[in-house]
Amino acid sequence: MVVCVDSLGLQGIEGYGVRVECDLAGGLPAFELVGLPDAAVKEARERVRSAVKNCGFSFPVSRITVNLAPANRRKAGTVYDLPILLGILKASGGLDALNGQEFYGEYLGKTDPLGAPVPNPVSHVAYGYATQMCILDRETGRVKKMVAAHDVGKAVNPLSCEGQIEGGVVMSLGYALTEQYPIDENCKPTAKYGMLGLFRANQIPPEIQAIVVEKPGLNVAGGAIGIGEITSIPTAPAIADAYFRLDGQRRLTLPLENTPYARKK
Repeated sequence: MVVCVDSLGLQGIEGYGVRVECDLAGGLPAFELVGLPDAAVKEARERVRSAVKNCGFSFPVSRITVNLAPANRRKAGTVYDLPILLGILKASGGLDALNGQEFYGEYLGKTDPLGAPVPNPVSHVAYGYATQMCILDRETGRVKKMVAAHDVGKAVNPLSCEGQIEGGVVMSLGYALTEQYPIDENCKPTAKYGMLGLFRANQIPPEIQAIVVEKPGLNVAGGAIGIGEITSIPTAPAIADAYFRLDGQRRLTLPLENTPYARKK
């Protein structure tokens, strides 16, 4: 029996229709997901299997095939768990009352405070803070210096902290100033590797000052606070603000336009 459940997908900030087609057939038990699912969508097999059982139903012992149409668009995330669950329950021979109904699922990003007296707490190790400043050379308009201050809690390895900050700044200089990654409507890259505008070693500013801000840490992970992705967040805004202070022009797209790093047209 084939059951179709209409759902939605996201490409950037735009939504598009996705039809979740569930088929239960005879043969050896299996659960296949097709239609360009990414790793998170494929993991829905285990999440849905557990959800069916926890809802008080028996998971069908059948060959289950779930197609996410249109098949030429990559599907990402966990938004398809609910329609897959409903499709399988309907296809297994029950839930006639689902016909014509709409169901909404919501992702709850709940975290518990560190040290919360609850079983299996959901929490990040720590929450950090970062700020950066860009100094431009007034004569050339190029980045002369980047200053990056990061709250690291307890610097267990200060040299490693500085390296992480410097690496994040250099990586972010690329997407702020030179790098472009054009894709088509199916999220397929349209440019060759050599045309992406990757930031080059000779473009790195003469000085990157990494300021490791230590303060009494939390009573976990040795008091350390994570400085992973956060090192890449303030760079582009800091550079955009520096150019605004230089010439009064607001730059609202990346890579930033009308800079000495901009690609010649």
